[in-house]
Amino acid sequence: MRYGTGGEEPMTSWGKFLRGAALAMGAVVVLAGCEDGTGDTPPSTSVAATSTSAPTRSTDPDAALWNPCDLSDSAISATGLDPASKNKDAAGVDFTGWKVCGWRANSRWYDLTVFSGTPTLQDVQKRRDFESFTPQSVGTRNAVEFLDVGDSKQLKCSIAVEVAQGTVLFRVVTRYSIGKQGDPCVEVRRHASELAQYLPRN
Repeated sequence: MRYGTGGEEPMTSWGKFLRGAALAMGAVVVLAGCEDGTGDTPPSTSVAATSTSAPTRSTDPDAALWNPCDLSDSAISATGLDPASKNKDAAGVDFTGWKVCGWRANSRWYDLTVFSGTPTLQDVQKRRDFESFTPQSVGTRNAVEFLDVGDSKQLKCSIAVEVAQGTVLFRVVTRYSIGKQGDPCVEVRRHASELAQYLPRN
């Protein structure tokens, strides 16, 4: 799943959220230059102050995060996604502080991306980039569904699910080269519910 080859994902608002959330917790965020189909300015590189404390044993700052790319092919196939389309790269952007993985739907009109990070549901709802926040339940977990500001055609829909580490966000984005053939919010709810059993325990 390569955004920019039919499943383009404008990264302006979404990139700002992920970048801002990581910076808010003192993470070092390195943003590779990318350009989307809307002509938005690529995010600039931002670096937070580093600590002078002794180095940790792990060189991976995201090592403790649940990794959505660890979802089995059988789990991905069972929810109607193509395991062969798995992509760890979200529009060519490296978001330190997050684990990211995405797949193309078998129906081919949308992509699902799963983000795993430390921001809370409250952090998500404070963002001005998103709107129409609706409380949800995914299994026994608290969740919130939301839309992108300015997405008048509602080509995207996301749901953030509460986990012990923070949140796991499921995001459906219509592939612009094909067009919307259903309701992205219906699809993202379904995927979140079907994959909830694999999320880290609260």
